[in-house]
Amino acid sequence: MIEARTAFNPFKMKISRREPVVLSIELANTGTEPEMVSLDLTLDQQFSFERSGFKSTDSKRIPEFKPGDKKKFYYDIFPKQMAREGYQPIKMTLTEHYKGFNYVKRKTEKILTLAVEE
Repeated sequence: MIEARTAFNPFKMKISRREPVVLSIELANTGTEPEMVSLDLTLDQQFSFERSGFKSTDSKRIPEFKPGDKKKFYYDIFPKQMAREGYQPIKMTLTEHYKGFNYVKRKTEKILTLAVEE
């Protein structure tokens, strides 16, 4: 079984500063078997993984995730010009596969909420 922990640094995005927020994701295999895992992130239309504003999705594949192992991923999230105040969604999908990345054993979707201020 795969567990995921997420955190934003800083906790809130300030639109006026135009600085990115760092999303950290830590995955841990708490099961007894090696797993094949994929991680997909989809940002709301007002955010981007690049300063230029074009990249709003990202995927990572882990072909062999051994029991007891941990993996960390860090993403810079930049505001676009259309960014607005409030709590904005970021969709994270964690998929456990078997016999290749085409077959799904377990799929977990989580909506992360990023606080945005002026």
